[in-house]
Order: sequence, then C-alpha cells, then structure tokens
Amino acid sequence: MPSILILSLYGFSFSSRQLYQSLLPKLLSKANVHESITIEDAQNYISTTWPSIILVTDPAITFEEEENRSFLESLVRWTKNGGKTILMGFFAATVQFPSLDTMFNDYFGLPWTASSYGSNDAFLVKNLNGLRSKSLSSTFYNKAVWLGNVAVEHAVYISKAPLTPAYAAYAPVGFGWLGYIGDVNFAEEPENLILAMCHLDDDVET
Repeated sequence: MPSILILSLYGFSFSSRQLYQSLLPKLLSKANVHESITIEDAQNYISTTWPSIILVTDPAITFEEEENRSFLESLVRWTKNGGKTILMGFFAATVQFPSLDTMFNDYFGLPWTASSYGSNDAFLVKNLNGLRSKSLSSTFYNKAVWLGNVAVEHAVYISKAPLTPAYAAYAPVGFGWLGYIGDVNFAEEPENLILAMCHLDDDVET
C-alpha cells in the first residue's frame, strides 16, 4: 500500500476541509495517508517513512525563509530520488508568480513559468507521458493559473493544442515526477487528475 504525505504548512489542515468531494476517502481507501502542518513533522515523516507521494496543498515551500528554502531543497532531493510530488489544492491559487518560477527553474530544473490566471477550456493532451487517461475528462471549462514553457510531452491539459499555456503538467525529475495542477476550484476534474498523478485511478469510473 503506498504512503502519501499531505503538506499543509500554511497552518491549517487541508484534509479537514474536505474541499474535494471524495478525494480524501479515495486516498484513504488506497493508501496510508499522513498530513503534516509543520515542516519539522514533514521532515521527520519523510526521513522515517519515505512516502511514495507528497501532495503539496499550499505555497509554503516557496517562501524565502531559511527553513522553507531548506525544506524545498530536501523535497527536490526526495523527488529526484524517485518520489512523486504533486502541487495541488490551494497551491496555484495562493502562490506568488515569481516564487513559482524560481521553484520550477532554480530548484526542479524545469523551464516552466507562470503564464496567466483566468478561465478557459482545457483540452486533454493525447499520448500522455507517465499517466493513464481513462479517468480524465477530454475537455472542461475551468479557472486556473496556467503555465508557459511546458513541453508538449510534459503537458496534461492545454488551452489550445499543441501550444501552451498548460492547465496541468507532469514531468520526470531525476528518477521521480513533478505534477502541477493549476485549478483554483475543487471540482471533479482536478480530483480525478490528482488520483491519476498518484497512480491511484485504477478503478475510477469514467
């Protein structure tokens, strides 16, 4: 059974809010789930348990404080050593664009950048890299923080194929993966995408 760490470092519990209709029950039925609301607890859990997946629900990892920067460096190392890190929940809605660019470019070594914030139709990319598409909607309307400079092979949903901006992206980083979901709402489509990025979508109804 995989182990999932939920990072809620803003000081409130993401899981207790149940913003996604059925995400947490599905995760709990398929994995061992632990939520950390402090960096110290997260570091201890990573070092003692070595989770399979880390869900980042807020932008605290991008803050400039030394403790946050040090933890981000640890998170990048963990990801490159085979972990799956997924940026979701409140992350896109609350992150500062310059901090987002710095994290992608300087820490994860990806050229992704914050492109725009707004509503648009998102279209599922064909031949997804590292993901199954059976549980994912082919297109839907949403409000999101869209990314630029995302290679076609790393894009999951885009606004106008085959170009960016990308609503969601999923790319190999070292031996691991980094996922990003730009949605600022909590509908069924991003919930299914989170499960797909976790590779826990094997029995999701389409």
